[in-house]
Amino acid sequence: MGIQKVKDRFLEALKKSPKLKVYLCIAAVCTAALLFMRAPPEKDDPLAETGALSAAAAEQSYEQRLESELEEIISKIQGVSDVTVMLTLEGSDRKVYVADVSDSDSKTESKTVIIGSKEALLQSTEYPRVMGVLVVCGGGNSASVKEKVVNAVSTVLDIPAGKVYVTNAK
Repeated sequence: MGIQKVKDRFLEALKKSPKLKVYLCIAAVCTAALLFMRAPPEKDDPLAETGALSAAAAEQSYEQRLESELEEIISKIQGVSDVTVMLTLEGSDRKVYVADVSDSDSKTESKTVIIGSKEALLQSTEYPRVMGVLVVCGGGNSASVKEKVVNAVSTVLDIPAGKVYVTNAK
């Protein structure tokens, strides 16, 4: 039986029975309602843990990225060798989400913009402030090398020179 024959029989049945039209409409509405009202499946702990781990990993990678960039730059300073850098950060990164602000006569209302099912629209990420830096390097016992390293680190990170400690590697 071809598609055209099935289509013709269906159209004939619709013409003969007005109840069939009603039943089809009800079935279509119920199907649409089920599709739209169906909640997304609940995620178990593995995804929640992954989100927490990815936030911690992002913070760690930020710290590691700063450390490795500083190590690379400091190692290029004359008289410096075998550089190791340790940073101390204040707190953790902070996510800033887009907010929809509406003003009325008596109050201002702000709502976070949600995209998808449960995802907020990220505007920016504010990384933690560097509190202090320890630099262990060959040549760190020389006053001129210490001064160069302290000046470089304090300039790059925009922190006071008193927050940077340079010492000689063993």
